Amino acid sequence: MAVPVVAVALWILGFRGADPRNMGALGLLTLFTPLTVVALVLLLGGFLASLYLRRSEWVLATYLVTYVALMHGTPPVLYDTLRYAWAYKHVGIVDYVMRNGSVDPGIEAGQIYHNWPGFFTGGALLTELSGQPDTLGIASWAPVAFNLLNLVVLRFVFRGLTRNRTVIWLGLMFFLLINWVGQDYYSPQAVAYVLYLGLIGVMLRRMPRRAMIWPFVVIVAAIAASHQITPMMMLLAIFALIALRRTKGWYLPLVAGAITAGWALTGALDYTLPNLMDLVSEFGHVVGNADQTLEKSSGQTSQADLQVVWGGRFTVAVSVLASLIGVWRHRTTGGLLLTATTLMVLPGVLVLTTGFGGEVLFRAFLFAAPFIAILAAQACMPREGRGFPVRGLVTAAVIMAMVIPGFLLGYYGKERENYFTPQEVEASRWVYTHAAPKSLLVEGSTNYPGRFIDYDKFTYVPLDREPEDSTAEMLADPAAKLARWFADPKYADAYVMFTRGQKLAVDNGEAMPPGSLDRIEESLRRSKDFKIVFQSRDAIVFTLSDDGAAR
Repeated sequence: MAVPVVAVALWILGFRGADPRNMGALGLLTLFTPLTVVALVLLLGGFLASLYLRRSEWVLATYLVTYVALMHGTPPVLYDTLRYAWAYKHVGIVDYVMRNGSVDPGIEAGQIYHNWPGFFTGGALLTELSGQPDTLGIASWAPVAFNLLNLVVLRFVFRGLTRNRTVIWLGLMFFLLINWVGQDYYSPQAVAYVLYLGLIGVMLRRMPRRAMIWPFVVIVAAIAASHQITPMMMLLAIFALIALRRTKGWYLPLVAGAITAGWALTGALDYTLPNLMDLVSEFGHVVGNADQTLEKSSGQTSQADLQVVWGGRFTVAVSVLASLIGVWRHRTTGGLLLTATTLMVLPGVLVLTTGFGGEVLFRAFLFAAPFIAILAAQACMPREGRGFPVRGLVTAAVIMAMVIPGFLLGYYGKERENYFTPQEVEASRWVYTHAAPKSLLVEGSTNYPGRFIDYDKFTYVPLDREPEDSTAEMLADPAAKLARWFADPKYADAYVMFTRGQKLAVDNGEAMPPGSLDRIEESLRRSKDFKIVFQSRDAIVFTLSDDGAAR
C-alpha cells in the first residue's frame, strides 16, 4: 500500500508551484513534470502488479480511487475555480430553481433544461442541504464524485457479466483510461449516465420480477426527466437485454417507453412539439449526423488542436481494437461476450437517430466505453482458465501505455480554455449583481464563467455568434455599432464584457479573426461614448458613458 502514497506525494511535488495561467497550447499537460509522469507510471504499474499478485479487492480499489483523485481532483485544487463554461450555465439553472422554487418549461432562455429538470432540482436540493450559498463549490468537485460513482456502479454491472475478478478490476481501470470524452462535469449527462449503468446492472441480476420492477421504474423515470439522449440509449439497451434473455419481463420495454413518452408529452411538451421536426429530419441520416461531430472536431487548425483531436481518436481506435481481440480470443465462451458486445455496438444506433448538436459520436463512445473496457480486459486473459499470466500482464501494460497519452490529450488538452481565473469569475459576478433586470449583456464569446446568477433576467449577445455581415460592421467601427445596440430603449441597461477565456476562444476559433476582441476593446477604450466600470488583470466591463447615453 506504500505505492499509492508515494505516487500521491510525487504527483503533489510535481505540481508544486504550478500556475494554471501558464498552461500552453496542450492545456494541463504543459504543466506536467517528470515527477507527475513517474507518479502516474508508478500508480498504474502498482495496480497491475497487485492484480497479478492477486491482492485483495480493497487494495485494487485504493489504486483506482487514488487515480480518480489525482486525475480529476487536480483541477479543482489547482484552479480554485469551476472549470468549463457549460458547468457555470448549469449552476445558473440550479440558481433559478433555488430562487423560484420550480422550473418554467415555457421559458425562452435555457428552455431545454427546464423541460428536463431532474438534475437541476436535485442539485438545488443538495445545495440547500449542504448550506452552501451557491452550487459553484459542489460543481467543482463533480468530476471526482461522478467518476467514483461510475466505478461503484460499473463494478455492479461487470459482476453481472462475469465472476472473473481479474477481468472486472482490469475492466474498471481500462474504463478510467479510455473515457476521455469529459462528460463527467456538473451536468445532466453525468447523472443520467450513472443511472443508465445502474439500470443495466439491475437488469443483469437474476432477481424476482417484483423485486426488480420498482428500482427499474424509479431509475427509468429519473432518466426520462433528466436528459434527452440517454432515454434513447436506455430503451435500446432494455430491448437488447430482453432479446438476449439476460433478464425476464417482456413488458419492461413497454413500461420504459411509456414513462419516457409520458414525460416527453407532459413535462417536456413545451420543448418536444416545437422541436419534433428537427429530430425527425435527422433520423436515418447516418453520414450527416456523424459529420456534425467530425466537422466540429476537425475544424481545428493549430498543431496542438490537431494533437488533441487525434489523441482522442487514437485512444478510441486502440481500445476498440483491443476489445475486438478480446471478442475473437474468447468467442466460444458465450454469455459475457454476447451481452457485452451487444451493449458495445448498440450506441452506434444513436448515429442513426440524431446528430445531438454535433456530439453524437462522442456520446456513442461514452455509452460504449464500459463494454469496450471489459472486452479489452478479456483480451488480456488466457483462452482457458481464470489466471492472469505474465503474457496477460504485459498485454495489459501495452494497452495502458497506448491509450493513456490519448486520454490525457483528449481530457486535458483544452484546459487553457476550460480554466477561468478568479478575476474572470469576479467580473461576471459584478455584472450580474449590478446590471438591472432586462439589461443587454454583450459577450465576446460564451467561453467564460457566465450566466450563473439571475441568468433569466438578461439578454445575451455573443459577438462570435453574430452573422458575418454584422461581424464585419463590428470590426469596422466597434464603438459606433455597440453604441447603437446600447441605445435600444427595450433594454434597461447595457454592458459589454471581455475576459481572458473569451479571447482565447475567439483567437482559436474561426468565427472572428484572431485578436478581434482586443481590437474592439481598444476601440471602446478610446471612445468617449464608453466608460470602464470594472477592470482586472483578466477581465474588463464597459457601459455607456454620460456622453454616450446623452446622444
